[in-house]
Parts: sequence; C-alpha cells; structure tokens
Amino acid sequence: MEKETAMPKALSTEAIDALRQLNEVGSGQPAPPLSSSVADELLRAGVATRSADHVEITCEGRKYLSGDCD
Repeated sequence: MEKETAMPKALSTEAIDALRQLNEVGSGQPAPPLSSSVADELLRAGVATRSADHVEITCEGRKYLSGDCD
C-alpha cells in the first residue's frame, strides 16, 4: 500500500516570493518585511510561523519550495 502525500496548498505568487525570501534569510538576520495579507496567507498555510515581531519559514515551508527540509 502506497503512502498518500498531501497536496501542497496553493499559494499566491506574492506568498511564494515571500517564502523564497524567508528561505534565504540566514540565522540571526532580520526577516524581510511582509505585508500583513501575505504573512497571514503563509501562516494559514502552515509554511511560516510568527516569532516575536517577524515571520519565519518552517520546515513545511522549505518542503513546499524544494521538497526537502534541510
């Protein structure tokens, strides 16, 4: 029996671009500013999380972009 994989949630072009920007942020570097609508979309999709005063990419976000969490 094959394991079913969940289909990735469809994100807007703006949200995908923002997710790519978040993925490029190094540890300790400030996250890029995001509009509240884009941040909300990423948070609802589970590909980002709110940390203090900014949004950070999650493992699920990295998987969304590349299929890998590294």
